[in-house]
Formats: sequence, C-alpha cells, structure tokens
Amino acid sequence: MLKRFKFKNIPLLEALPYLFFFTASFIYFSFFADYVLFYQEKSSLFIFSSDFLKENLHQPGGLLIWLGKLLTTFFYYPFAGGLVVALILTLIVLTVSAIIRIISGNNSAVFPLLTGVALFFFQTDYRFMIYNNIGVLIQLCFFLLAIKYVNIWRGWIPVLLIPLVYFATCGFTWMYLLMMTVYFAFGKKKILFIKIAVLWSVSFLIFYFSREFLFFQTEKTLLTFPFTDLNPGTHEKIFIPFALFLSALPALSRLRIKLPARIRISESLKILSVSTLFALILISIAILRLDKKTAQYFHVEKLFYQNKFDELISYNFTHHPTNSLTIFLNNIALCETNKLNDLLFSFPQSKDGNTLFLKWEMVGEILRRGGYFYYTVGMINEAHRWAFENMVMKGHSPEGLKMLIRTELINGNYKVASRYISILKKTLFYRKEAIYFEKLLFNDVAINADRELGEKRRTRLKSDFFSITDDPYINIGRILATDSLNKKAFEYRVAFLLLQKDYKGIESELPSFSRYGFTRFPVHIEEAIVALEVLRNGTPPNLGNIRLSIDAQNRWTQYLTVFQKYGNDLKAAEPALRKQFGNTFWYYVFYR
Repeated sequence: MLKRFKFKNIPLLEALPYLFFFTASFIYFSFFADYVLFYQEKSSLFIFSSDFLKENLHQPGGLLIWLGKLLTTFFYYPFAGGLVVALILTLIVLTVSAIIRIISGNNSAVFPLLTGVALFFFQTDYRFMIYNNIGVLIQLCFFLLAIKYVNIWRGWIPVLLIPLVYFATCGFTWMYLLMMTVYFAFGKKKILFIKIAVLWSVSFLIFYFSREFLFFQTEKTLLTFPFTDLNPGTHEKIFIPFALFLSALPALSRLRIKLPARIRISESLKILSVSTLFALILISIAILRLDKKTAQYFHVEKLFYQNKFDELISYNFTHHPTNSLTIFLNNIALCETNKLNDLLFSFPQSKDGNTLFLKWEMVGEILRRGGYFYYTVGMINEAHRWAFENMVMKGHSPEGLKMLIRTELINGNYKVASRYISILKKTLFYRKEAIYFEKLLFNDVAINADRELGEKRRTRLKSDFFSITDDPYINIGRILATDSLNKKAFEYRVAFLLLQKDYKGIESELPSFSRYGFTRFPVHIEEAIVALEVLRNGTPPNLGNIRLSIDAQNRWTQYLTVFQKYGNDLKAAEPALRKQFGNTFWYYVFYR
C-alpha cells in the first residue's frame, strides 16, 4: 500500500506511476499505433448540429456513442488523438484509485494500474472503439459519485442515479449495478436486502418502461447496446469477463496484501518498484501488440484517400504488401497513374481477381472500400451505390460522405449534393473540403476544370445497366460494350486476362490498344506477346498499329539464358529467376 495522498497536492514521487502510464500511452498511440486512431476517425463522423445530437438520443446508450464520436473527431491529428486516449485511460486509473481510497481508507497504485494496463491492451486493437473505455469510465465515475455521497438523502443516491446511468450508457449500466450490489452487500445487515432489492427493482422498471413506452427497441438492444453494434476486435471474449471482474471492485478494494514483518521497504522504494514493474509491462504490451502489417495497410489507405498515388506505389515497393486490401488499393493507384499493366506483377496478385476488384459484401470492411474500383473505371452510379449502402448500414463516415458528394457532383445532381455538403460543413476538420465542393455546385465549368471530377465526368459510363456485384469482371465487359473508349476499364480487363493466363483473350485484345490511346504496349503485355510467339512457334500475333519493343525481346533472351543455365529445370532455376524476373508475367506463368 502506498502512502496516503491528496489529489490537490500529489507529491511528484507518488504521482510517478500515473505520470509514466499517461506518458507511455500518449507516446504509443501518437507515434507508433496512430493507425488505431486513423481507422476509428475514418469509421465515424461527428456533426456539430442539434439534429445530430437528437439522432443519437433516440435510444439509451446513444449519448455514449455521441460522446465517442465527438472525441474520435480529434483522432484526425495523431498528437491530439493520442492525448485523448491517454487522458481517458489515465482518468480510469485515477478513478479506480479514488474508489479504493474511499472504500478501504488506503491508497493503492497496483490494482488501478492493472486496470489501466488491461484497457490499454484492449485499445491497441484498432477495432476496439474508444467509447468502450468511455463507457467504463462513466460507470466508475457514477459509482464514485454514489459512494462518495452515499449518506445524502439517507443513502438512496445510488438508486436515484440509475435512470441517468442507463440513459447515458445502456448496456454498460450492468457494471454500475453490479458494483453497487457488491458495495451494498458489505453494508449494514438491516438495510442490505432492502437496498439491493430496490436497486434491481428500479432497474427492471426502467427497462420495462423503456421497452413498452419510450424507445420501442428489442430487449437485446435495450440490455446490451452499444456493445451489440460495435466490434471490440479480437477481445470480445475477454472484455466481458474483464468488465465483470472490474465490477467486483468494491470487494477487491477491501483486500490487503501485507509484506512479512521482516521485510522493510521504504515508501519511495515501493513507488519506484511499482513504476518500474508497470513500465516493463506496458513496454512489453506495446511491442507485442504493435501490428506492423495493419499499420502499413492504414498508411496505404491514408495515402489513397489523399490521392497520393505515386507515393502509395513507392511505399508498397519498399514495404512488400501481403494484405489483399492493400494490393486492391495499390492496383487502383496503378490504374489511376496508367501503370497497371506495367507494374501489376511487381506486387502479389490473386489469380481469381480479388486483388483487382472486390465482391459485394454487407458485413466487414469491403463495402466501405469496394466502390473505389467502380469510381476508377467510370461506373459512377455503382460507386455511389456502394457509398450509400455503407452509409445506411454504418452511418456517415468522412470518406463515404465525400464519395457521395463527388458522385452527385459528377452526375450533376446538385440539389442532392448540396445536402451532403451541408453535412460535411458541420464537421470540424472537413469544413475546408466542404467549402470547396460548395463552390462547384451548379457550376459545370468549374467541375469540368477540376482535375479529378472533370476527368471522371468525361470518362463516366454514359449508358447505365444493372451491375453484377458477385462477378465484377462481367461489369468490365459491359462497360466496354457500351463505352468502347474507356481506357481504365480496358486496362482492368487486360490485367484480369493476364492473371488468368488467358493467352487467347490477350491475343484478341492486342489490336485494340492503339484505339484506346496507347502508343506502346505495357510491359506485361509485351511479355505476354513474347510468350504468344513462343507458343505459336515464332509466329507473331496481330499487334495492330503498335510494334513490340527491342527491350522486351532482349529481356526474354536474358530470361532464357538464366533458365538454360540450370538445365531447363524449373525448380532449380526458380531462385535465380525470382531474383531477376520475379516481377514479370513470365515468372507468374511458370510459378504462380
């Protein structure tokens, strides 16, 4: 047990464990795990309006979601986001410490810091939304308030707080009820059963009236929201047991661990020992929980949203992506920079085309990202549909709302676009973009002059059709059937043929390259042409108006030289071919 202290004048040494915990949390989330902040900021959107507040108050727990979205807004800047996360975690630790002090009359840094470390561990998963920790903090604060003023109004303050706790946090109220039940269980015997019975009776009545007369939600929602609507990442199975364990805090606060009398340790040494121990624990968790693969993906996604396509491609060259979503975004970047069939095999690809386009999926992260493929190839209405469905399923998000604005502007639906722009204007960090979009309203000249929107308007699909979301490749064929000069759609079609090793299909497309504005064949198409000549015993296919470069023929000669060096043995030659030609169609044909 640490020496008793007052919050108004905490000696620096006694505050050391808490200061270190705050500093470590801030540094980790600001500079190392900022991808956690990025994901959560891009997953929700806080709108500064009374309507948005009312929208989040239509059911118990909505206020917690509203508060979570408000604080998540500041995750836009990693420094501010790290500060918010560190403050919430540290406030939880200090609140637990205050509860222990009131109940036991002693100060302890060990259990409060263990609580903070556990929640730090949960927060390292990018899917563990910040309002989980806010919900825990609110329960602890209400409990602290209840026991601090337990003697006011004859001890019925805890019961009177239940309606407020339930309306604010809904499913998290279970923690408050369990903590108060355990607390009352250690009270005077003559009021023990009365207070516990009244506590749960009032809770039941609140739930009953909420279900029958106030909110008209399902029983499950009224008992568990917002937990049912969030994704706590990989920790769902251990977060609930942890919350139940923390609910036993009134009992745990009464436990005392005494060192043997022969062991005498000064208070300063105790504090330094606790600080060192938790420093090692936090550092270990930080190292083990840092997900480099996930961090790389979200860095790619950040560059993608910023339209920094060349920088995105260069980053993937040096960081070797393995995530299919990373490669999906990378392929869009390649197409947007006219490099898709020059650099396709410089990155891992899926033969079934899943790295080129995503199939429709209502659950998970596909719906939020899949529409960008259609946006790239000019199916603006389909891109709009993906963004709109994602909004209906999961609410507004910054990039989803911007996609809705872009597609409406491109299609000239200015009245609808203005409504989306008015929403974006009520945000904190996207107002500048909203003002730019607003200047484009009812201004065809300005849109046509815009580098992105003008190009998309000129290349958008003129004839609409029902898309086949389960087989996106079919949509490519339909685009080219209705818009024979859609270069990006053509590039995707050829890329898919390369992945399928469809020589016949590739050969049939060769005369069309000049019609789509190509003055040379892309690198991988040249490699496919050379392969076709070999298969045709030296007879070249019909190339149209474009000739095969000497460089392609020279590289094929080098490829054959390496292959023959190993006695034409595929297995023996593989390491050498991978080193020199691993980014070629030839290597893909032989070894993929």
